Amino acid sequence: QITYYNLPSQSLTCSNIFNGPLFNSIQNIPLREELIQKCKDVAEQGRNNLFNIYFRSAEDQREEYKKKHEINVKKMNESQYTLNQNEKLSSILIQLINERCNKIGERIQCIYKFKSEPLLLK
Repeated sequence: QITYYNLPSQSLTCSNIFNGPLFNSIQNIPLREELIQKCKDVAEQGRNNLFNIYFRSAEDQREEYKKKHEINVKKMNESQYTLNQNEKLSSILIQLINERCNKIGERIQCIYKFKSEPLLLK
């Protein structure tokens, strides 16, 4: 979705909406150009507002899943004290699970930073 948002084809300069009969019926050329520019400005502002909402929603969702993951890891660690010896995971397996979760978290953070930097520059 972020890539699609940044495509040149999604720019208002590529849009045919301003070449329609509604705008072309205005005979006063400076007035028509001013109206088209104001419409473009409003559309761009709306587009940016919607994308900011999407971006905040993605951040909130990321935080929500991070908390859920932390809760699940805590439950797994706590369950090791209550299970009998045959049901417990080995300490090596727990360490491997934790290392894998950390690697996944690092990769997600890296992807998040990579995807969000160009957007924050706009």
